[in-house]
Amino acid sequence: MIAVDYSQFYVMEEPDSAFDVSRVEPDFSRGDPVLVTPGQITICSKVQWHYAPVTLCRASIDVELSPIADEWEHLDSVEYRPVYRGRMRVFGCTTGPADPEVRLDLSPNRTYTVHVYAKGREDAHSRWDEYLADDETDDDEDTEDDDSEYGEVDDFQEQVFEEYLCVFVPLGYQEPPQPADRPWRRRP
Repeated sequence: MIAVDYSQFYVMEEPDSAFDVSRVEPDFSRGDPVLVTPGQITICSKVQWHYAPVTLCRASIDVELSPIADEWEHLDSVEYRPVYRGRMRVFGCTTGPADPEVRLDLSPNRTYTVHVYAKGREDAHSRWDEYLADDETDDDEDTEDDDSEYGEVDDFQEQVFEEYLCVFVPLGYQEPPQPADRPWRRRP
């Protein structure tokens, strides 16, 4: 589960300090649901803040995923080129890694087409608004005696407004990213 915040989350390549890669901010002004920058795929949600299941998987060939087409909306297909060692993880923009961890190891000498799918997106925002309205009503009825235990999963964490599936399909080859040449790492 990832905690989506500011209506976005990332499928990021695990950074490696041995490589020189500058972080580039996604261009949200385009309004695309999927944005690619070096080392990161940003996925934009229809809901401001919520928990979402995310699955990363690899397919060996680029096939039409029609069996899921009835339930899942195809958001976009983008090209991704590994810039580190190809270790992909799911992160929230302010909440850190998914819990439990979601990861996928890619070959750094390959390029990939990434097909991003979502389920529940068509009415996610209206369900979110309904949930908030119901929650405010429940808060008005609550007493000050709260018997819930610290660390318990609350009702909000169990709500699923959207789910995501990212399918990585090998597209081509690239020269594998190389660590930066650092003079202090050279052996005489």
